[in-house]
Amino acid sequence: MASKMVKQVKSPCRILIVALGIVLPSMVSAQLETVKLGDLAAISNAAVYIAIEKGLFKEQGVFTDITNFASAAKQVPALVAGELEVSVGSASAGLFNAVAQQAPFRIVADKGQARADFGFSLLTVRKDLVDSGQVKTFKDLKGKKIAILAKGNIQHYLVGKMAEEVGLTINDVDLTFLGAPNQVTAFETKAIDAAYAVEPWPARFAERGVAVRFRTPDQVKGLGPVQVGVIIYSGKFIKERKPVAQRWMNAYLKAAELFNRNGTKDSEIAGILEKYTKVPAKVIQTAIPPYQDPNGRPLVENLADQAQWFARNGMQQKISIENALDLSFLK
Repeated sequence: MASKMVKQVKSPCRILIVALGIVLPSMVSAQLETVKLGDLAAISNAAVYIAIEKGLFKEQGVFTDITNFASAAKQVPALVAGELEVSVGSASAGLFNAVAQQAPFRIVADKGQARADFGFSLLTVRKDLVDSGQVKTFKDLKGKKIAILAKGNIQHYLVGKMAEEVGLTINDVDLTFLGAPNQVTAFETKAIDAAYAVEPWPARFAERGVAVRFRTPDQVKGLGPVQVGVIIYSGKFIKERKPVAQRWMNAYLKAAELFNRNGTKDSEIAGILEKYTKVPAKVIQTAIPPYQDPNGRPLVENLADQAQWFARNGMQQKISIENALDLSFLK
């Protein structure tokens, strides 16, 4: 490796620098392995953003190249085609359906769980509807317009679970599909009555005075902790670049540990999240944080329940959840 580096530098001074074992920043970046990642701006992606900003990926010889998507469901075709190597989003009917059809990508780690005190993925309702008493329980949302990011995603599942808790079905509400930034405007113009959102967007709604936090997954009877966010690897990444995939995971888990220790109220972490989500740090610090498993372990039982719910509602084929998992990188 040293001889190759010497051949690449032309000036005598740079040759001397290499000979002395000094590594220039340009040389480090030239050696980094690029990993293509599909992103959704959310607090539960904190470990990814921290690993980038704190140089943890670089320590592992990795550069993470981010492309933004409106929802995790929309990342599935790019994962199948190998255009993305890592997806940071949620499980979805599209993902499970692709697995049923032998797509090789897999859920490889936890990215964020909703449970008591960690209800970062939650239902919000327009403030005027709550203040006037028009909406007191989920049952009052029957026939009303609820925004989610995409059909067949984790939000679809959770709205369905909340409907079933009060004797309704998912078909008793009027779902519309909107990106999170557009939901702010939709609340302001009263184009929607509610939105299932992930922090920091509920904090943003509250700051604008357009919607209030209404119900979190841990408040739904019989639901238990929910696997909201997951890390997904493409089949090509797993098979053809396994050492790089392992190094990416090493950096991610180190960053997740830092996030768990310091949390969203930490000014540095809030600043990092502001950079990637475009939501002010002071708003981030008021948001409900996700729970992240210290070992990166996802809630397999809940993922299985999600797959069964999507299948029951005609959105996907039935699958065995084990076929959608590869937890071998959690060493």
